[in-house]
Amino acid sequence: MLYSLALLGVLLLSACSSDTIEEPIPDNIPDNIPDVEPSGDFEIRSAVSSGVLVEGDPNGLRIPISLDRANGHTRPVALELRGGSDEDIAFVNGSFSRLTLTPSDDDSEAILVLSISATPILPQQRQFVITASDGFDTDVMSVEVTVQPTSAPDVYLLAGQSNMVGFSGDGTRQAGPGGADEPNPRIKQLNASKNSSADVFVRPADFTSPSVNVVAPNIVTALDPLHTPQDVSNESGKSDEFIGLGLSFAKRALPDTSAEIILVPAAWSGTAFCTDDEGPTGNWMPVSSTNRDLGNTLLFDRAVVRANIALEQTGGVLRGILWHQGESDSNPRCAPVYAENLQLLVEEFRAQLDRVGNSSLRRVDSVIPFVAGTMSRGVDAREDLSVFSESKQMVDDAHRNFVNTVDAGGLSIHDDLIPTNGFPCGNTTCIHFGPGALREMGNRYYEAMLRAVGR
Repeated sequence: MLYSLALLGVLLLSACSSDTIEEPIPDNIPDNIPDVEPSGDFEIRSAVSSGVLVEGDPNGLRIPISLDRANGHTRPVALELRGGSDEDIAFVNGSFSRLTLTPSDDDSEAILVLSISATPILPQQRQFVITASDGFDTDVMSVEVTVQPTSAPDVYLLAGQSNMVGFSGDGTRQAGPGGADEPNPRIKQLNASKNSSADVFVRPADFTSPSVNVVAPNIVTALDPLHTPQDVSNESGKSDEFIGLGLSFAKRALPDTSAEIILVPAAWSGTAFCTDDEGPTGNWMPVSSTNRDLGNTLLFDRAVVRANIALEQTGGVLRGILWHQGESDSNPRCAPVYAENLQLLVEEFRAQLDRVGNSSLRRVDSVIPFVAGTMSRGVDAREDLSVFSESKQMVDDAHRNFVNTVDAGGLSIHDDLIPTNGFPCGNTTCIHFGPGALREMGNRYYEAMLRAVGR
């Protein structure tokens, strides 16, 4: 029988109850072996004083424990497991194969299992302290643990409309050696089909068809533009030469992970929660609505299908969702319900994507970070977006406020990414960010994601 010990702060497991009792971490536990004198009547020992704990490994790390008794000691001895700090016990669940030692059986095992963390981790050292007490006297031992991160790739879903697709302008991609948009072999992408209502996504069923959504080979090295499929007949991989924010986001995330990164492109230019007879067929409603102004669920469903394909084929872990959208809902019909729709979108994405892929060792209370970004306020000869309309301001307010109402929500602010600050607008009008702005937006999205999980 295993006696569970959930290590959140310091949680102790009573020998006579299965309930946990929360206590503060004692101040007298130093970095190394605690300075506690043994009673001389018993001593806790182990054949190992260190080990390797692999993130996401359900078998965890098992530490054999034995109790040596002297001077006729026969009292029951209870075991307790603590972390040296809050960082040491983060996402760790601990248990003993035998919580209370008796003269008839003075052997046990401490079992440490590290759940997949909220964000990627790097290799690190952690310290744990095992205490043995008979209610009068105490002995302790310290175990140094090397934490090995999961090798499962970090998967990020990119959703929204044109600025998530990237409309930086033709010829703005710098993908050559040393260029700002040079591919990295550790950053991959789902080789997603092109956004076309004419010859790809013709029927509603096409939006949820795996064969329609992905082009072979399914997983390729990420290359801008991410929403254009790789052309195997083209030496450069893709004939289009514009960029979005996804690759710079992944490059910013790369130093904080030892795994590969998988980007899942799922945005579509000009799309909305709202119906638009002149826009694309698909809409972003996560559930059907009786409001005639609100559209279908085709793009939401497509994003879920694409994320599932990437997670299943790579064994990856969904680490976050990036959202940039709002311009197409900035009208009197749909702006008033944008905040409600955005919150519903977050909830439904998390409900449908949180438990797929390599997430069996994810904690139940883990929440997938969701980051939204503010819309362009650029000004040039083509357009002045420095002051939003009433409807657009409602959408902007929804972006800025949702972090106060949604757990693990992040906001990437782009008000200063304008031509007068050295960030020219993108293709067609200033509604689109230019290449310099999009690269900076990728950095800011990642910083917002770290803030969303309290880092």
